[in-house]
Amino acid sequence: MSSTDFVRRWHQRALDDDDPFDRFFSAWIALVILARHDLDEQGMSQPDVDRKAIIQYFDSHAEAISGVLRALNVETQWLSQRRGTSTQEAILDVHYYSPRHLRQIFDTLAQVWSGSTNRKTRWVTCATAEMINHIRNNMFHGLKAPDDAADRDLLNRVNPILMRVLEVSGEAR
Repeated sequence: MSSTDFVRRWHQRALDDDDPFDRFFSAWIALVILARHDLDEQGMSQPDVDRKAIIQYFDSHAEAISGVLRALNVETQWLSQRRGTSTQEAILDVHYYSPRHLRQIFDTLAQVWSGSTNRKTRWVTCATAEMINHIRNNMFHGLKAPDDAADRDLLNRVNPILMRVLEVSGEAR
């Protein structure tokens, strides 16, 4: 099975699933496979390869992903107003064991999406990739719960972004 077929398979699983957690997991796997396709052998051997691959993918496809974000203005506006459940900080909680630079990224991303500041397209798309990766980390490490309404709401706003990125990338291939 080719990597393109594998991406399509996981993307279809995401499309077929109504549960926001399962949809995110399937879309995440499809995105990682898609993003890793562009890495060389040295890139594949680096630590934190999935995160780096996705950020690189969002960076190299910044214009298309920026179009996705513009088309999903309702979701990005909602995300700009969202507060983390523990810290009440913009978009997502950044816990003490997470890289501290994420707090500034999410604060600025919320400001960009609310229209109160501007950043270059590539910065916004890479910050979006960081946000998606942080959600993935929180989910995989048990900080997001399937029975938590706020977590389900978050995924219901992020999943359309993931799904559309996969659709746009499928059109580009």
